[in-house]
Amino acid sequence: MPSINLIIRGVVTVTGIVLASGCGVFFKNDPIQPRVTPALVVQINQNLEIPNRQARVYIQDGIKAALREVDKWSTYCSLRMKDRHIDGEPNLTILPGKFEIIKVREFDDSLYFPGTFVVSTGISSDFPLDVIFEVEMRLKSAQQPDVWAMYCARQVTVFSPIFRSSYYPKLADISVALGNTVEIREP
Repeated sequence: MPSINLIIRGVVTVTGIVLASGCGVFFKNDPIQPRVTPALVVQINQNLEIPNRQARVYIQDGIKAALREVDKWSTYCSLRMKDRHIDGEPNLTILPGKFEIIKVREFDDSLYFPGTFVVSTGISSDFPLDVIFEVEMRLKSAQQPDVWAMYCARQVTVFSPIFRSSYYPKLADISVALGNTVEIREP
């Protein structure tokens, strides 16, 4: 008669194999989306006026939006100028043109706003649940040197920090957020 420990070990082993094979199927059917790289360029297709006393203009679903109107749970982007608009000065406007991406960096706000959460089981973690994952693209253009960077982000409820890299907006997500207003493409 097999001992109860052998039965439990067998059940745990079979469960582990089933879960591992299921995860393999799950990830196999999910194509890996390309990321933004410095090999690409940003093409701005229309004038983007910076709001008063701001340095950024926000875009979501191809439409210019104020920060308070942005749905942070969907990917959104912002173009940032080096300087902020000053009252009494002419409005800052980003003109149509091509920008070289010189550097790409991924970061999230869990570094700036660490928090502790407690799950109903009593397990606690130092990783916050709702995190904004952001992709920063430093831009360069001889015609518009004051355009500093483009940021694309989205807020995600993170249950496991193990899959952190999958939460950052990818090229397809960013293209949807920018619509026809801005394109990221091959040079």
